[in-house]
Amino acid sequence: MTAADPGPPAPDERILRAGTNARFALLLVLLVASSGAMLLSVLAGLRDGDSIGCLLAAGADADHPFEAGSALRRTGQALAYLPCVAQYDPPVPWWQILTGPAVVLLVAAATTVLLPRWKERPGRCVRLELIDGTGAISARIRDLAAGRVDRVPALFVAPAALSRSGAVFGTDRSPRLRLNAGLVACRDTDPRTFDAVVLHELGHVANRDLTITYATVALWRAFLVLVVCPYLVFSAWLASVSITSGSGSFAAPVARFLILPLVIAVVLYVVRADVLRSRELHADLTARRWGAPLGHVWAAMPARAGHGRVRRWAGAVADRVRTHPKWEVRRDALADPAPLFSVSALLMFLIGVIATLTNVHLISYFLPRLGMLSGWVGQAVGALPAVMVSVSASVLMWRAAAWAAVRDRRPPTGLRGGLWLGAGMVSGSLLNGQSTGDLWLPRGWWALAVVVVAATGYVCWTTQCARLAAVSWPGRSLGPPLTLCLVAGGLVLAAWFSWWDFFGVTLAHGVGLDTAGVRQGVVTWFPGEGEAHPGAPMVMVWTLVALATTMQIPLVPVAAVVAWAVPFVLWAAGRTGTGRGRAVADGRAAGDHASRGGAKPARLVPSLRWAVWPALGGGAVAALGIVGVQASLHALHAAADQRGGPFALGYALWTLAAVVLGSAAAAVVAVLAPGFRLQAALIASGLAALLGLGGAVALISADGCFPALTVLHDGCGWRPAWRQLEGGHTFRLVVQGALLPAPVTAMLVTAVAALVRRALHPLRARRAPRAAAARRPSGRARAAATSAFGGFAVAVALATATVLVIGDAHAQLRTQAQTVTPASQASFRQVLGMPDLPVPARMRRRQVHAWYRLGGRYLLDRAIAYDDALQTLLNPDMRITPELTARMRPLCVDLQIIGSWEPYYFRVPDPAAQDSWHQFGVTAVSEGRRCAQALDRADLKALISAVTGLTLAAYYATDASVQVKAVIDDPLDSVFTGPPVQPAQPRL
Repeated sequence: MTAADPGPPAPDERILRAGTNARFALLLVLLVASSGAMLLSVLAGLRDGDSIGCLLAAGADADHPFEAGSALRRTGQALAYLPCVAQYDPPVPWWQILTGPAVVLLVAAATTVLLPRWKERPGRCVRLELIDGTGAISARIRDLAAGRVDRVPALFVAPAALSRSGAVFGTDRSPRLRLNAGLVACRDTDPRTFDAVVLHELGHVANRDLTITYATVALWRAFLVLVVCPYLVFSAWLASVSITSGSGSFAAPVARFLILPLVIAVVLYVVRADVLRSRELHADLTARRWGAPLGHVWAAMPARAGHGRVRRWAGAVADRVRTHPKWEVRRDALADPAPLFSVSALLMFLIGVIATLTNVHLISYFLPRLGMLSGWVGQAVGALPAVMVSVSASVLMWRAAAWAAVRDRRPPTGLRGGLWLGAGMVSGSLLNGQSTGDLWLPRGWWALAVVVVAATGYVCWTTQCARLAAVSWPGRSLGPPLTLCLVAGGLVLAAWFSWWDFFGVTLAHGVGLDTAGVRQGVVTWFPGEGEAHPGAPMVMVWTLVALATTMQIPLVPVAAVVAWAVPFVLWAAGRTGTGRGRAVADGRAAGDHASRGGAKPARLVPSLRWAVWPALGGGAVAALGIVGVQASLHALHAAADQRGGPFALGYALWTLAAVVLGSAAAAVVAVLAPGFRLQAALIASGLAALLGLGGAVALISADGCFPALTVLHDGCGWRPAWRQLEGGHTFRLVVQGALLPAPVTAMLVTAVAALVRRALHPLRARRAPRAAAARRPSGRARAAATSAFGGFAVAVALATATVLVIGDAHAQLRTQAQTVTPASQASFRQVLGMPDLPVPARMRRRQVHAWYRLGGRYLLDRAIAYDDALQTLLNPDMRITPELTARMRPLCVDLQIIGSWEPYYFRVPDPAAQDSWHQFGVTAVSEGRRCAQALDRADLKALISAVTGLTLAAYYATDASVQVKAVIDDPLDSVFTGPPVQPAQPRL
């Protein structure tokens, strides 16, 4: 194709931004996060800390520190573990962690500035004016640049380069154009080639891609030299130490240390190559718009001949790492720039890998400061990879959807792209060990399937939003709806990444629930008299755990609402009926019908009633379900003093189940819409959940006014639901439980409906086609009322979610060191358990030794010494005198204090010694208190009884000490000969 024969008009490729800046941001964020994380691991390996000692004292397996059992031992003893790590292995100062990224960025910035000067150095380039005596070449370049670029580049010639090509380099503010000697020589003999090449290079200047190009190159080189190479040296040294020490259990982590930097380097290189290839295609298309005869140049370029299967595979791999597209691709892109809008499976995969690696690297910044990690800090850590995925993946899917609308082609569903994104996230999780620990594969492998489902659901969501906006958005630019979806998608993914970091990873590690413990915990969490409905206990266990995990993620309520609110806004703001595909560039519409080469516009956007009316039915179903729940509970005839605690909790959870049922019913009806079924299901499900929640609040608040539906109260009166269900945050459980399942339910219903339609497709194909029924245009009044109702519901839902977030903001600001209390630690142990790990005798000795060394000896020695001092004060004719009280009372209090350490200090890793240590703690606390009280009251009989109990406590302490020494079994060990070390003080 030539400029004289351009063929049919092609749509403008500038429908949306190309996304190269987003992909450059991917490189930048991964590079910064990886630099700091790798430096942190090196510094941690070289520092003289004793975090392993704290790990062993907790009873964890140091050879498998990331397995589920070891994680439970650490978390279940956080009151002792966090202060121990803070004292014996304090975190690296922030300035040391940030030094790595800062140095890499500074070197990359310096390279970006100095690289152009290196390219124009004498001996490689000369100024054009030194060769162009007449100035004709310079004048021609200025003519070509006039009106097309803001500034004419500085002109150079490469005398040793004989090809007919050129290159631009430098920055957007200071561009340079280098012409090869062969191109300069053909200025008079082949001016069309000269003009085509120059216009192509000026296209780079006009597209302002010089700075980002050379910054990409500089970043990759700086990371390779300053981070990857030194880290590989450190990893090789670590591997040699692991091999020589015979610690085969570290095979997977050490292998990851060696593989991870290489994989990151490859990922960076491939994404860098994608950025550079994209800029070349855009420069070609820019030059084509200027009338450059590119076809004349490329006609002489031979097409690559076909090869065998192996060579084709090798060629496909080579195409992904080359910085310039093949000539065939560049030629085809002139007629149809489809490659710029296709969703590359490899690129989606790499986005998933980069996001997961970045997420884990950012988490590693805070792991040494685990006690400082709060809910909002964890949310911020998850927000960055969420923004990366939202911007990078969403722009790709939006461009593909807009292109399909422009060319009137089959729109993408997002399924393929979502699966590849999920596969990349899973691969990144396996590579960095977040979900596997020190194993090669996770124990809870099914948790990785949740990652794929979440990624696929998100990509399908953003793709369907793009399809809706592409064919119905009334404006000339798709920028506003894209921005709205990027913000909403970032919120959804930020909530997802935080949930995965806090709770999903534990599922992948194989941590299970102690259902019996959860049942017992219900009584503690929701105090009050009453028994739950017979069918409620198991529902309580799983529902409470699921809701409790989501309630600890700050952005979950808002994310759940925006997932269906954004499709509603796009649908309500758009045009129903026959939508128009359009090419939009720089705020102006390109030719609509002509741009598609005459293809008829056949995009049908159904009325919003397809989404809103099912929601009304779903709300009615939820209300009827709540009435049924109340009638069922009323039939139990619970006494007035038996309607609290688990009974009220069961009432709340069954009410929530009714709301979710109504939401699901609305989604089932909405997927029958003639188009945009996912959006219809999301809107219907979200609105139905909100209506059901409103009905639940009304019926609970009016409890007692309908005798047949009385549950909590007998008399009629208005009692706000948030007051009746206040204990244990029950009402918040209901509200958040109503908002969260709506988008999940809609996604599942849509997926099942798609599978059913696919299964029934052969049956429908055999039927005779029926003429499409004429659709009556929607009345403006009804359409306005529908939009107004939905808009009001969206505002109420967002306000409700905002109240939930603000109401919990203070609690989410508290760090883990502040939130860990004896009560929360006991609750954790009750729900998830505290297993005694089956470890070899060698590891058991190391565990007991660490427990004894870091504070156990101090506590046991003090207990025995205080008892010995107490015994010296005893005599047969003992009387309680002021002198005796002054000498004995401090000993009773000291024994009580030593006994009070038992719940807060580490459990003894040896089960037999732990039994004695626990008995000492319980006995010393109770009898020490009684001893002090008896002395205060001068009650000799009570004093003798208390002292007898303290003597028994001392016996338990002595037995625990003997058990510990038997495990260590080395009287010459320094743990016995040196002074005892006081345990780190817990934050109580």
